[in-house]
Amino acid sequence: AGPLPSSSSSSACVPGWRFGASSARARRRAMPPVSELSFRRAIINLADAGRLGEGEDLNDAILDFFIRLGQYLIPEDGDKEPPVSYLGSIFWKQLRSAFANSGEEGWKNVQNWAKRKAGGLFKPSYGAFAVPINEDLKDDDGKDAGNHWWLALVLNPGGGALKEPMAVMCLDSMQRRTKKFEEPLKSECAGHMHRYTVEVSEVEQAGYLIIITFDARGDGSFGALQRPERSRLVVDGYACVDPTLGLKINMPGDDGIAGRFQGTLTFAMDGRCRSSVFELNYGEEGFKPIRIEFDPFQLTKLQKDVSRFLGGYLSKEWEINGPNKGLRFEKQSARALVADVHQQENLNDCGVYVLENTLRSLRLKKTFLKTMAEASSQVLSSYPWPSQKDITTRKLKLKGIVARLFSTAAEKGITDVEKLLKEDAKLKEEVLHSLTEAREDEVDKFAENLQTELAKRTQDKEKEAAELKRREEIVQARREEERLKREEEARKAEEERLERKRAGPPRKEEDKNKKKEQAKRSRSSSSGDSSRSRSRGKAKGKNGKRDKRAASSASDDSRRTAKSGRKKSGGSGGRDRDRDRGRSRKGRDRSPSRSRSPSRRRRR
Repeated sequence: AGPLPSSSSSSACVPGWRFGASSARARRRAMPPVSELSFRRAIINLADAGRLGEGEDLNDAILDFFIRLGQYLIPEDGDKEPPVSYLGSIFWKQLRSAFANSGEEGWKNVQNWAKRKAGGLFKPSYGAFAVPINEDLKDDDGKDAGNHWWLALVLNPGGGALKEPMAVMCLDSMQRRTKKFEEPLKSECAGHMHRYTVEVSEVEQAGYLIIITFDARGDGSFGALQRPERSRLVVDGYACVDPTLGLKINMPGDDGIAGRFQGTLTFAMDGRCRSSVFELNYGEEGFKPIRIEFDPFQLTKLQKDVSRFLGGYLSKEWEINGPNKGLRFEKQSARALVADVHQQENLNDCGVYVLENTLRSLRLKKTFLKTMAEASSQVLSSYPWPSQKDITTRKLKLKGIVARLFSTAAEKGITDVEKLLKEDAKLKEEVLHSLTEAREDEVDKFAENLQTELAKRTQDKEKEAAELKRREEIVQARREEERLKREEEARKAEEERLERKRAGPPRKEEDKNKKKEQAKRSRSSSSGDSSRSRSRGKAKGKNGKRDKRAASSASDDSRRTAKSGRKKSGGSGGRDRDRDRGRSRKGRDRSPSRSRSPSRRRRR
């Protein structure tokens, strides 16, 4: 079958192919026209088929059609489940719709998409999950600069819940990186006494293109300044020539007239180039080479967002539809990485790169895909990623098989490709051949490199584990020694405390003795005071008794005289006697022993 015309041509129609015989032409005139093909809900029409022409971009319909066709045919002729899950080319756009800020929020926008697959995304037969990303590009002024396809391949999607390695591998055929030099890189023309110089202030890579911002000057003392179009960029041993020139200042100068060129030089490299070191040779000759070195490729903001959103989506999907909802899905466990893939050498084949990378992943085993989640960037770079030559070949094959399918569908009046393949084994073989390529040796070599790296990493981990165990044992022994030392010090301190408790501290014993002596002194002083008070009371009592005896003797004399007087005077003696008794009673009441305070009485 001949190639299908490009969509830009107005003659794009199916009945334009020749099969060689007049009878075939007669049959085609009798055939009803076929304008579209379908395979498991993926539909393409003639306009979509025209996207396979030279200089055309693939669209989402072509991607869905051929990826689902590959899922059906590549894994052992459709007898087994494919190792890669696929939810469609617009899955990412729908996940981000409705102003979703995370994968968990965006899950409701696509909550039924994974249900269409038996067993869901976490089916044991799946080793990866392919998500095409359609990125909106912007220019330096923030205006739309077209769209760009790249593939996010989620390796081992269930690893976030099973505590296994999981990775979001970004396969971008037009990687971008920029480096600005705070101090410009300088060079000068030999033998011109520093009067002819060139400076490089910025370098940018966009896929296969290297864009260098430069400023060349000359004072005219040695003639005109060399033209920048003659510059060369040396990379990986070969020279890129004939750069595209974009000048802001175009002053070549002349004898005695200063010259200046300021602008950009854009070099086109081979897409297989993976170097980050370049050498700029300005002009034709004379200028010293300028060594330009890039930093390694880093994740872009969108690639980080893709990793974060897909991790959140898988977490929510596991929570709602996972096989074991009791396990928690750690969305942060997804390791985002940039694979060092070959770069496209034009601005149209990004979609074919996405298709080719997905088709090649369908030929891998699920265990191998899960193992790739642990691979380093160095090992991933050795994988047989498609080159621009491979992409061109694949595009031609797809263009031919589309023409063959449209022709067969028109002959049989069947637009369902699955039915066509079941009825025609030869057609099925042709379609399979258009989607695959004999690369088993290259894949086996990559698998060997991967296994070698993983084995070495396992050995390194074992060594690290042994070293860590040895250090841990040393730390534990030191801790045990310190613990025993602390226990011994605590035991000695306890023994000393008990000994002091039994013996009592000397200072405390002296204090007790002093207190006892003071108590004795206070008691002796109080007893001496009481004895003195008692002796005084006794002395007063004796004096009172003597006074009483004297008074009584006086009263006796008075009584005797009174008796004699009573005898003489009659009853006046009785009143005198009563008065004397009252005085003696009052005297007794005023005695010292009677006037003591109650406290003294208590002590006594």
